[in-house]
Amino acid sequence: MKKNITIKEMIFPILVVLLFAIIFYFAKKTFFILVLSVAFSYLLNPIVKFFEVRGIKRTYAVSMLYLISGIFFLALLFVVINLASIDIESFINDWPGYYQRFESIFSMLVKKIMDMFPFLVQFNINEKITNFMILIPGYIVSFLPSLMFILFIPFVAFFILIKGRKMLDLVLDHIPSRYVEIILHIVSRVDNTLGNYLGGVISEAFVLFIISFFGLFILRIDYFSIIAIIVGIFSVVPYLGAILGALISSIIAFIQYNDVSAVIKVLIFFAILRSFDGWILQPYIMKRNTSLNPAVLILGLIAGGEIAGFWGIVFAVPAICIIREVISIVMEFQKTEFRWKPEAEPSSINIPYT
Repeated sequence: MKKNITIKEMIFPILVVLLFAIIFYFAKKTFFILVLSVAFSYLLNPIVKFFEVRGIKRTYAVSMLYLISGIFFLALLFVVINLASIDIESFINDWPGYYQRFESIFSMLVKKIMDMFPFLVQFNINEKITNFMILIPGYIVSFLPSLMFILFIPFVAFFILIKGRKMLDLVLDHIPSRYVEIILHIVSRVDNTLGNYLGGVISEAFVLFIISFFGLFILRIDYFSIIAIIVGIFSVVPYLGAILGALISSIIAFIQYNDVSAVIKVLIFFAILRSFDGWILQPYIMKRNTSLNPAVLILGLIAGGEIAGFWGIVFAVPAICIIREVISIVMEFQKTEFRWKPEAEPSSINIPYT
């Protein structure tokens, strides 16, 4: 006889869900720090396990890993800052001139379009684009405080790595026993999916940064190091890194050389980069091939943007992967426990359509 779930057994899971909902609604930045910290701990957890199974205590393993990772990160940061500092200083000094040249070229282009299509005059396209260009530095500055929250991620991830297993045990202790097995199965599948995805996305971002850096350097595009960093960072969102890189590089190449052939070279380079990413990096090197339908992927990115802005777009793909795994496991559970899906009758399969 099956045991009925009592209200007392469900209090803890309900409180946990409500707590996360309240944090997400009232403190989205805190919620995303938590999510990013969990993601960061996922990346480091396999290395911690490697040392742990060899007899090293988890606390010592995490501390040693943080020390080595910190030294490596500081060295990498030093190299990136030195590479980008000259371009950043040059960009700040050249921005007024670039803006004037862009405005001049854009005004000529808009004038030609208006001569061809006079009815577009009423939309004031030129004025709207000009106002948007003026606001770009303000958008960049307003985004910088959000990046400061990233500094908290390693500290939160440190305690998740040390106490994460105990936290999971605490949750399982307050869940009805008949659901423990399926929850552990979900955690295992999600852990495997997220591990492959997060490891892959970091590898992809680094490889695309390197290729973009040297490719744009060979093409002699101004601010190539800044553009390469942008490509690497925004590659965490499918297609976005290559699209942004191609757009920014094309604008700079046209203003720099005043020649369409330079733009064509840039577009060809990013088309090759995107093909290399889609055909080699994702399926073979990084194991990040999530096998998601492109329509589902695009709709997920749009929904993520509507729910949580930029960070919603960043976490859309892993969220879709988790939801897919949970639905798959629930469907399997329904089949095995309740025989929810009946087998098709052979007679219905063999009946011809007339």
